[in-house]
Parts: sequence; C-alpha cells; structure tokens
Amino acid sequence: MGLRPVRVPDVTRARYGPPTMTPERNYRRLAVIGHGGMADVYLAVARGIGDFHKLLVLKELRPGFAHSAEHRAMFLREARIAALMAHESVVHTYEIDDTGGRPCMTMEFLDGQPLHRVLRRLHEQDGLPLQLHLRVLVEVLAGLHHAHELCDYDGRALGLVHRDATPHNVVVTYDGQVKLVDFGIARAARDDGDTVAGTFKGKASYAAPEQARGGAVDRRTDIFAVGVMLWEALAGRRMWPDLGEVMIVQRLREAEIPGLPAAAAGGPELRALCERALAPEPDDRPATAAAFAEALARHCPAQQEARRDRGRRAPDLRQALSPQLRDLRAAGSDADDRRRHDDRRRPR
Repeated sequence: MGLRPVRVPDVTRARYGPPTMTPERNYRRLAVIGHGGMADVYLAVARGIGDFHKLLVLKELRPGFAHSAEHRAMFLREARIAALMAHESVVHTYEIDDTGGRPCMTMEFLDGQPLHRVLRRLHEQDGLPLQLHLRVLVEVLAGLHHAHELCDYDGRALGLVHRDATPHNVVVTYDGQVKLVDFGIARAARDDGDTVAGTFKGKASYAAPEQARGGAVDRRTDIFAVGVMLWEALAGRRMWPDLGEVMIVQRLREAEIPGLPAAAAGGPELRALCERALAPEPDDRPATAAAFAEALARHCPAQQEARRDRGRRAPDLRQALSPQLRDLRAAGSDADDRRRHDDRRRPR
C-alpha cells in the first residue's frame, strides 16, 4: 500500500465540512494517506464529548468490495489479528467497526514516513548512518518476533507470518519510533487456501525462495525479508536493481541470491550474519526474529553498552536521528503544500 506523509492539522481549531461517514461513526476523514488493493486509508479525527479530539488512521474496505462476503471476511480477519497485537514496534489498532455499511478499523496515527522514503531522501544527502540503520532493523525484528509469537485469546499460537515485511511497511516517526504496519496479507498457520498454488503474496524484491515458489512459509520467511533490508543497508543500494518482478521470482526459485558487493560496509561477522539470514534453505537462517535481533544488536555499540549497564537505555533514536528527521519533516510539509496548491488549481 502506498503511504504518503500528511501535515498534522490543528484538530481543535479545524472547521469540518459535511460528515463524510455514516452517523453511527464518530470519525471525520481529513486527508488521504494511501490506497491499497482492498482498502482506503485516511487521516481522520475522532470526536467525543466536549472538546475531545484524537487524530487516528482510518482503514476502510473499498466501496467496490462492500458487498463481497469474501473481501469483508478478509478485511475483518486482518483487523482481528491486528487487534491482538500490543508491542511498541507494531502499530496499535484501536477499534473494529462494521456498522456503517463498510468494515473499518482505526489505528494510531504515526506522524512520520515509511522507511523506503526516509532512505531515498537521505540517500540524496549522506545516507542513513549504518549504526542507525541497524538499530531500525533491530526494532523491526522485535515487532516481527511479537507477531510470530502471537496467540489467540485461548492461548493457541497463531503461527503468524507477515509476508510483506519491507521498507514500505516500516514507518519511522518524526520522534524516532519504528513501527511495523500493514498485516493485510499476513498468514496464520491454520489458514487454508489464501494463496493459489504456484503464486505468492508479497513484494518480489523482499520475498524468500520458498515464498516465490508458492511453498509453505513460516517466521523464517520474514527473517529473509529483513535479511534483504540488511543487505541493502550494507551495500547502500537495492539488492535487485533493474530487475522486474518476473525475473526476480525466477532467480529466487532457482535460489540465486546475490552476494554482498566487495565494497559493502560491515566486518566479517556482520556480513556473515547477513548471508545467513539470506540462506536459500529456511533451516540455515536464524531460527527466530529475536535471535536475529540479538545478533544484529551486537554490531550496535550504543545498544551493547546499554545491555552491559542494565540501568541505562540505549540513546534514543529520536536524538540520534533528529537532524535527518527534522529535514524530512520540512520536506514532507513542503510537498504537502504543493499538493494542496495543485489540488486547488485542478479543474473540478
């Protein structure tokens, strides 16, 4: 799903137009954040008693699928899974609503940008420092481990696999938080028939070989995806440059994983960890996202010092990233102003 930064409005002073949702819901849509294959995502405000206002994200089933029992079931399944999660590195889901004709869910508003946009913008400057990039990936792995270990309310393990753990689905907020988002194509161990044989769901650029073959997936499939992100952090470029999805899938099915360039950053241990995460056979990868995160954290000096001194936390990412995040926020606001100006000039 394509996400774009939006300027945070002053909801206490904003003048709202006519209601854009059914009277049963206390949300007003303020701006479009993105559109997916099955849902539309909006910045919205919840209104309550007195002057209560809260910014949130509203994800709503698209109108064309409102009467499709299959799509409604898929959407509500995603919402139920999201509602089970409670981790600082995973976006929080507040509520699921099916009273207004179209199912929707509300989630916390993350005032930031997707990781892929952060990396692209900083690449135009000096790039994201490797130590900070590794710390972001450690946070992503922490969120994934929480999802992988998730149980239902009866205590039964769900065996959840995100299947789309990519920089597009990692949000870095302007105050330095890292959040994993969009479990729309996540698969639980008890799911049947959600993928046609010989096909896969997810982005080819971050897919694992077993995923590209349409085979069984588990938590190690997500570990491969973070392995690709680590490869790109060390190499300073995409792992599959100038290749279309069909060619990438073909390479993955044949287990032709690119090796790290000789000029890539990182010492022998870090490079070996990356190669292990990208092993064609799942059994050769780190067994869990937590084990991968622990191994990766050894290459982040600030986190290592904090581990040795249990009374002290690692320096906040907000402090470390503040100059880059400040520039990104200004750039996002400028782009939002240009978009609003273009919208006003566009013929109605």
